[in-house]
Amino acid sequence: MKTVFIVVAAVASLSLSGCASFRSAAEGDPLEPINRGIFSFNNTFDHYLFKPIAKGYDAVVPGPVKTGVSNVFQNASDVQSIVSDIVQLKPAKLGDDIARVALNTTMGLGGIFDLATPMGIERGNEDFGQSIGYWGIGAGPYLVLPFMGPSSVRDLVGRAVDGQMDPLSMVSSVPVRNTLQGLRVVDARVGLFPAEALMNQAALDRYTFLRSAYLQRRESLVLDGKRPKE
Repeated sequence: MKTVFIVVAAVASLSLSGCASFRSAAEGDPLEPINRGIFSFNNTFDHYLFKPIAKGYDAVVPGPVKTGVSNVFQNASDVQSIVSDIVQLKPAKLGDDIARVALNTTMGLGGIFDLATPMGIERGNEDFGQSIGYWGIGAGPYLVLPFMGPSSVRDLVGRAVDGQMDPLSMVSSVPVRNTLQGLRVVDARVGLFPAEALMNQAALDRYTFLRSAYLQRRESLVLDGKRPKE
């Protein structure tokens, strides 16, 4: 029911905001005062709890183990990417993602070893938020989600759909499933350390820096790196 509510609310917001993409970050952030409050809350939570856990994990766990963990979660994301490849009618990416999942899941022992990348089989890196954008639906207002960080109305819908296709959500044991989800979040946080260091050096206003970086990256992913039409 929670997922249905999120999707319905997000679709309604999309309808109200229209399908056209915003032309600047400021124009696409009508909820900035609220977003900044959530951004501040997230930073406090991260500083006192989340980041120390990620630092401890990064310091204690051996490098090869961390790589294997990241590979397993990336393999799960490749499974989700297959559905988005189909929705976007991208046969080349579909073939690559199917090959990646088949090879890494079997020969790579459930994704622990990424054998596909050295063989030149590129990752599709698609998600349902991109799929919606591919078919002309604008991003809608920029959002900062509690604990989850930057998003948009379109990507909120995409996350809800991707969650239903997540292989980890199909694990029957609740304790195991929750442990895996928690480990994935910690792994993702460790992966943000280099970007965080760059942001701390370059940003006068961390909020606007992150907003601009997120929106530009998402637009690039939707357009497959092509320049948008004027």
